[in-house]
Amino acid sequence: MCGIAGIYDRDHRVEQPRVDRMLEVLEHRGPDGSGTWLHDGVALGHRRLAIIDVSDAGAQPMHCANERYTVTFNGEIYNFVELRDELVELGHSFRSSSDTEVLLAAWTEWGDGALPRFNGMFAFAIYDRVERTLFCVRDRLGVKPFVYSWDGRRFAFASEVKGLLAGGFISGNDRPDAVYEYLARGYTTGGRSFHDGVEVLPPGHALLVTPSGLLRSWRWWQPSIQPDESLTSVADCAERVAELLDDAVRLRLRSDVPVGAHLSGGMDSSAVVAAAARHGGAEVHTFTGAFSDDARSDEREYSRAVAAKYGLTAHEIELTVDQLPEHFERILWHMDEPIAGEGVFPQLMVCDLAREKSFTVVLGGQGGDELFGGYLRHRALHYRQAMRSGSPIRRGSAALELMRLASGEWRRVMRTSTRVSDDQLAPDFLASVDPALREQARRSRLSFGSASELMLWDLTNYLPALLHVEDRTSMAASIESRTPLLDYRLVEFVLSIPEDLKFAPREPKPLLRQAVRNWLPESVAARRDKRGFPTPLHYWRDRPGLRELVLDLTTPGRSTSAGGWKVSAEAEDGRSVFADSYLAGREGFQPSELWTVLSVNGWLSRLEAGAFAAPLRAAA
Repeated sequence: MCGIAGIYDRDHRVEQPRVDRMLEVLEHRGPDGSGTWLHDGVALGHRRLAIIDVSDAGAQPMHCANERYTVTFNGEIYNFVELRDELVELGHSFRSSSDTEVLLAAWTEWGDGALPRFNGMFAFAIYDRVERTLFCVRDRLGVKPFVYSWDGRRFAFASEVKGLLAGGFISGNDRPDAVYEYLARGYTTGGRSFHDGVEVLPPGHALLVTPSGLLRSWRWWQPSIQPDESLTSVADCAERVAELLDDAVRLRLRSDVPVGAHLSGGMDSSAVVAAAARHGGAEVHTFTGAFSDDARSDEREYSRAVAAKYGLTAHEIELTVDQLPEHFERILWHMDEPIAGEGVFPQLMVCDLAREKSFTVVLGGQGGDELFGGYLRHRALHYRQAMRSGSPIRRGSAALELMRLASGEWRRVMRTSTRVSDDQLAPDFLASVDPALREQARRSRLSFGSASELMLWDLTNYLPALLHVEDRTSMAASIESRTPLLDYRLVEFVLSIPEDLKFAPREPKPLLRQAVRNWLPESVAARRDKRGFPTPLHYWRDRPGLRELVLDLTTPGRSTSAGGWKVSAEAEDGRSVFADSYLAGREGFQPSELWTVLSVNGWLSRLEAGAFAAPLRAAA
């Protein structure tokens, strides 16, 4: 896990100080070392977080044996041991025990045909001295980030947008379309960046830069929801899920530094921790957070049950919403853009806890809801479609389940906008957004043809936003977060399971539950609720520090100084995203609305101040 940056200049103009500035703002991603390599108009930079082979032999940028290829690599190739053995049989020799050297040898042997062989999370760039080409790639599901800019003469890339800003490759202006889509959905789609001039390499994609200036991008991995009709037994599918998850965790325990795990008490993280404990025993430590403000977000009775079952060392942190103003500047700086949700705050605090306890690697449960139909919208769409086909018994069962959902949280399922509607936005801002995008972004979640289609949409569009938060919060604490549920073998298998085998009345994620039930305490296996990690922002009116932050970012024309940065609800030119009348009603905001306003206005003010182009410590 590291930070990468680089430049390909057709005019052969690459300056070391510019690369140094790019790496300086990425120091948190790799505090264990820094390296650069310049050659014939190309610069590759690397910030190292040492995980596999922590010796100098694992340092980057790294050259292959014949020095044709040079790589800067962020991530891990979990099956590097097996690949190394295969490459040794093919005549390759190795001077280190790093997965980076295995990646280079695989590239030398198979070229981009090596990509399907990699089981891991990765974003890397490889320069070919013979062809003078730069190949860049991102892992199948986008666990690791890759952003770039291209002006026709010069290509620049980095792990985070702040690297491009520090290098002076982009203007530092926002994209209204991206801001609008965030307001409508809570995330952006299609690799749409919030920053003008920045492109996001989509998950499962690669690109090539050549001396002629050709910038070509293509998809190298394509998920499919084509059902495997030979799969007819829930029990058989659950058994295979358990086998794949168990092996995914086994691979992700490979590390030369201590490995811990996030543990919320929900089924996803509990299953990952249980599998890790089965392989690693009591050496696996767990990390859990809970808000003392709100008992609804406290799941420690369940996380403690999992830790006790396997005799694990459990670390806990009690949080309070009063801590948010203290960490708000840091959150905004690390996220680079408005954030998917208020859960980023407790997530960052738990990552800090892991680092405080000297853990550099943690496992997490990200991806379970997207794969196994864990959101209410998945279940609602499945049973709505079931009402329209099948036997009378099937239709009747579906109708009963829909009635049960309707009596609970149907409003959350049905709403078409995520947080803020058009009439709550400033007219000038609304006019700057493409009308076609506005219509598409407000599309109902229930307009998909099947739950499988919606789940694939969430996997390829919503999940990247969650992984953005996963990456930035872990990297803010200089730790590596690994996601076993997103092992591509497990993902491909679950996507091939017929939809009917993934749902059961009154039971969220029944397939995953059956797969891991024997691993878990009964109190966890029997849970039917889904809490997430809510931040109790509804207490803001009673907390002086938080109330001041809210007023600073929701009062038109109000300007103060916080953390050395100007804070204003309006842009320098008087343009505002939100209507004044909407901000005036802040007392009635729901927590998700409040977070949306705080993150958008806070991010815009810091973008205008140039805060993201400098290291965080420079703004403190």
